[in-house]
Amino acid sequence: MSEKKKSAAMGRPRNAALDAAITAAVEQLLLSDGYNAVTVDRVATLAGTTRTALYRRFPGRVALLTSAIAAHFGTDPAPDTGNLRDDLIELQRRQVEFFQTPVVAAGIAGLLGDLGSDPRWSALFHEGFMAPRRRSTEAMFQRAVDRGEIPPFAHPALVSDILTGPLLLHAMLPATGPLDDALITATVDAALHLLNKGLSDT
Repeated sequence: MSEKKKSAAMGRPRNAALDAAITAAVEQLLLSDGYNAVTVDRVATLAGTTRTALYRRFPGRVALLTSAIAAHFGTDPAPDTGNLRDDLIELQRRQVEFFQTPVVAAGIAGLLGDLGSDPRWSALFHEGFMAPRRRSTEAMFQRAVDRGEIPPFAHPALVSDILTGPLLLHAMLPATGPLDDALITATVDAALHLLNKGLSDT
C-alpha cells in the first residue's frame, strides 16, 4: 500500500490532542460496552469531534482500532538486550502483556472477526500495526546475525508466526492453557531452534 493510500485509510494525524481524544474514546467504549459499541458516531461524540471529520481520518471501526492499538502499544516492540535469547524472552513478555491488557482482551475477538470478513480491513490492520512490528522483530533477528549468534536466514515472518501464534491461541481459548512463563519458554525455544538451524528458501 502506497504512503498516499495509507494516509487516506488511516488518517494523517494533524492534531495531537484530537488523536489522544480519539484513542481514549475507543478504549472507553471497548471497556464499557464492548467491541460493537465502537462506532464512528459514538467515538466522534466522546472525542468531541464530528462524524464527518472522523470519517476523513478513519473509514471505519477497524481503522479506529488499528490507530488506537498502535498508539497504545507502539509499533517497535523488539528489545535490544545484546543477546538473542534475552531479546526473545523480553519480546514474548511484552506480547503476553499485550494480550492480557483489558483493552485488547475486550476487542480482540470482534477485531479478528472483522479482519476475517473483509480483506481490505485485514490489509489495513496489517499495514498499520502488524507490518511495522514485524519489521522491528526482523531487525532484532538481523542484529543477532550481525553478532554471529545465528546464521543468515530467510522467512523471518515464519519465526514471528511461531512466536505470536501460540500466544494468540491461548488468549482466544483460555482452556488451552495460561499465558505464562512456560509458554514463553516453549515459544522462544522453538524460534531459536529454527533460527539456529538456519531457514532457507529451499
